[in-house]
Amino acid sequence: MRHSLAIAVLLLLSAAAQAQTVCGYVATTPKPPTAKGLYPVAIAQIDGKKVEGRDAARVKLQAGSHQIGVMEQIAEDRRGRAQLEKLGIGKTSSAIKVIEISVQADGSYLLAAKLIEDPKARAQPADYWEPVVWRKLVDSCR
Repeated sequence: MRHSLAIAVLLLLSAAAQAQTVCGYVATTPKPPTAKGLYPVAIAQIDGKKVEGRDAARVKLQAGSHQIGVMEQIAEDRRGRAQLEKLGIGKTSSAIKVIEISVQADGSYLLAAKLIEDPKARAQPADYWEPVVWRKLVDSCR
């Protein structure tokens, strides 16, 4: 009887520990690899809710599908500003673009803006960039 109780307690503790780690992160970095046409973004919304301040650089989320709204910061990077000028893209607006991410437990997703250099690939003037996950890391979520 004691062994059964001990096993039950261990199973409950194990399940509780697993329930606590069913989360992941979405994050930004000020220096994504510009050589790959990637530039900084700021997280503005998560599932339609506004995100502000320092919380926007790295956001902890429950595992599952999430809508992440980001704003490009291409012109804030010296190379990005030069690329925009080279492509004839003038002053840009701060439009939010949404990317859907399926967050997995202990996953960390780094976001960036991918510059679309081919004018034929741009249906609208604001289509000069798209949000992308440029790196997925394993990051213990606690």
